[in-house]
Amino acid sequence: QLDNNIGENMKQPKKLTRQNKILLEKVGLNPEEWMNLLEDSLYLHIVQKNSDKRVVRIIDKKKGDVIGGN
Repeated sequence: QLDNNIGENMKQPKKLTRQNKILLEKVGLNPEEWMNLLEDSLYLHIVQKNSDKRVVRIIDKKKGDVIGGN
């Protein structure tokens, strides 16, 4: 039987907001290369646009630091 739950929680990446772009520049990333994968009040999860592999970074919005990713 096929598992129909695969990819169920994967959402389409969205364009970055102006505030997102400012945050990315603050942590030293080029906003033109990234998209918003998931955002809540504490963290911004971003995914690289033009990559063969799925490159994800997690940014702590309060501290302004990249705290995780692959």
